[in-house]
Amino acid sequence: MAKFKTFSKVLPAANLPMMPDQSIDAEAYRKHLRWLTTHDIGGLVISGHAGELESLTPKERIQVAEMARKEIPDNFPMVVGCTGLSTRELVECAKDAKAAGADGLLVMPIPHFAFGAVDRPELIVPCFEELADKVDLPMIVFRYGVKTGLMYSVEVLLKIAEKVPQVVAIKDSSFDYEEAWVAFQNFPRKINFLVAHGSLFLIRFATSDGAVSSFSNVAPEFITKLYELAHSGKMEEATKLFNKIRPLSDAIYHKTPLMQHWVVEKEALTARGRFPRSTVRPPFQPLPPEHIDGIRKAVAAAGLAPLA
Repeated sequence: MAKFKTFSKVLPAANLPMMPDQSIDAEAYRKHLRWLTTHDIGGLVISGHAGELESLTPKERIQVAEMARKEIPDNFPMVVGCTGLSTRELVECAKDAKAAGADGLLVMPIPHFAFGAVDRPELIVPCFEELADKVDLPMIVFRYGVKTGLMYSVEVLLKIAEKVPQVVAIKDSSFDYEEAWVAFQNFPRKINFLVAHGSLFLIRFATSDGAVSSFSNVAPEFITKLYELAHSGKMEEATKLFNKIRPLSDAIYHKTPLMQHWVVEKEALTARGRFPRSTVRPPFQPLPPEHIDGIRKAVAAAGLAPLA
């Protein structure tokens, strides 16, 4: 039986530090996870996109999850990202995550769904049904944005939740969050909505159940407080806090392509003194010096730079 039945509050999606040769920096990673758990979070997401899930080998995914399990206290759920080019690969990835100690799964869409399947529940639902049957852990459905070609329609989300009781939450990183949220208000059981996009947190935190967000692993002290204020209706205080971190949010979400967000986040964590370096694996690419300088200035303006 699963230890955690659902997921709420802010769940930072942890970035993965690497050595100059692009191998995993295990010491820096463990230190980063321990620091994140000192904040008022609802758990941690391991090997999400920000954790470079797609660039890791299956063996490395297991290594990362096992390392994380040793650092994450038992009262914090560990959610592990799973992906694959087929249902079989997705199931194998999820099995490895469960064996390594995952309390839940963040389930990415199979890339082939982009070929016209995202509006077809008869093509999507069987994947989740098999995953539930073979692995049986609570799931967070990752809903992408429309530009990816992989944004599940509201009809598909409702049908997944209806047919698969292991689905307990939706991470909605689309710009159509409100439509899906409204549709689930009369659903027979509670499905938590966990939002993304730091630039929209001020608005979305008022209605959501939390967030799955890599921005939260850059500035957890701000994002957890912002959620607390906005979720409790203290919008004046929330707005002041949001305006303080907005330049950093803009640096992450508005100046790079989507796939480069975690590169920016690594630079921000390096500027904070949390990561020793910002190494990434191709196809991700280092940022130009002028962009790095802008990130450092945004980190300093938010009061997040290390003391001299």
